[in-house]
Amino acid sequence: MTQTPDTPTPPPAAPPAGPANAGAAVGAAGGAAPLAGLLSMLLLGALVLGRVGEGWLPGAQALTVLAAAAAVTLTALRLGRVSRIAQIFVAAALVALAGIALMLPAALPAMGRALMQGTAFAAFLTALGLIRAPVRASRAIALAAEALFAHAARVRVVAVSLGAQFISVLFNIGTIGMISDIAGDHDAQRAAAGRRRIDTRAMTLGALRGTLMMTVWSPIGLGFAIVTSSIPALDPVAFLALAFAAAMAVAVASALLDARHAPPAAGPPETAPPGARGALWAVLAAVAGLVAVTVLLHRVLDISFLIAACLVLPVLALAWPRIERGMARPTGPALGRIASASEGMATESTIFLAAAVIGAAVAQAAQAAGIDALIESGQLPALAVILGCLVLIPAVGAVMIPHTIVMVMAAQLFGPSPVGADHPYALGLALCMAWALAISASPISAMSIITGRQLGLPPHRVTFAVNRGFTLFALAAALALTTAVYLLE
Repeated sequence: MTQTPDTPTPPPAAPPAGPANAGAAVGAAGGAAPLAGLLSMLLLGALVLGRVGEGWLPGAQALTVLAAAAAVTLTALRLGRVSRIAQIFVAAALVALAGIALMLPAALPAMGRALMQGTAFAAFLTALGLIRAPVRASRAIALAAEALFAHAARVRVVAVSLGAQFISVLFNIGTIGMISDIAGDHDAQRAAAGRRRIDTRAMTLGALRGTLMMTVWSPIGLGFAIVTSSIPALDPVAFLALAFAAAMAVAVASALLDARHAPPAAGPPETAPPGARGALWAVLAAVAGLVAVTVLLHRVLDISFLIAACLVLPVLALAWPRIERGMARPTGPALGRIASASEGMATESTIFLAAAVIGAAVAQAAQAAGIDALIESGQLPALAVILGCLVLIPAVGAVMIPHTIVMVMAAQLFGPSPVGADHPYALGLALCMAWALAISASPISAMSIITGRQLGLPPHRVTFAVNRGFTLFALAAALALTTAVYLLE
């Protein structure tokens, strides 16, 4: 199974915080764990310092090169422990690099830039791994999810779908299982009390759809990072607003359609558990603060959202246990914790590092074949390219081909091209929506697997039957929204 940060395999619902969990991933690495932790710290620290210090810090460029060397060394160190598909990606990247060196040596500088982009992805994933432990141990997030159920049936469908979109910024796909479990508990309590039951399937699907829409706009999501780092003409802050508005439009419309099938209100008003509403507002404030700080760092330090997230997430991971009351603080050496975080994202880091190199090679070959000239002459219309990406990437996911590589290739091929130069927002929106829809359409995505597990269905039935209507509706809406943005640009 191919996994991405937006679709990793989830842990148990509420694992305890502490060194035992941190040691599990490190134990899998064996004696290489201390070296992996040191390299991960070097990767993250050198990249952030190098990017922030560009223009004023002597040796900043050398720091970014050092970060790339750490990323490559890490990949080689744990190649035997990552998934088979990640190993295939690495082999393909080496073949692609050799092919460019032999046939298009003038394109080697572009391959170097692609390696740096892949290094940034690997550093980001390490930072994302660091935030996992406090988020999973957070009682506030579970309470926030409880607050979404304190509504009548029709409102509950909308509340869960939209609420899951924000909670999953922090909890990622763990939101699906958490909300499904809460729905099951509420349903059992209602059945015991002789009250109207909760449609647990609708709640699980609402959580799935909210999590899917989160991947369109989350500034700490890989899809958003790929797009904003690959289209030079794109203003990431303006695009964040556009992507958020588009995702909310699709989510609200879909939730309202689903709510029509829920029963009308009956019985006494729903009540939330003590502290649940406060926890929900606290989580919403945390998400808003995370976005605001990321935007602020992007503007003030003149760094990409990706690098800003690499700076913000470790700080948030360190601060969270000190802010939330009752949460156990992490113990053990920092090197062990960062080794655990890095090891937990090893497959994803390897895939994205290799995919950046492969995508650059394909883009360079296509440009050498004259694809830019076809676009500029009108023989390959820009709108056709943009909408083609929007349809092709989910189609690849639907036939169980990893969509990651197609996404990266499309972004690297068309982002710097006349398409990305003239229509950056339409292209960016198409790619971000395609990323979410590919996860929705793929039977091998972890979101489909988790949802199937919760519903007692095989993942392909979730994808091609239960969630098919949403995927097709979201695709139609994305095509319309992207075309509108294209015409207005």
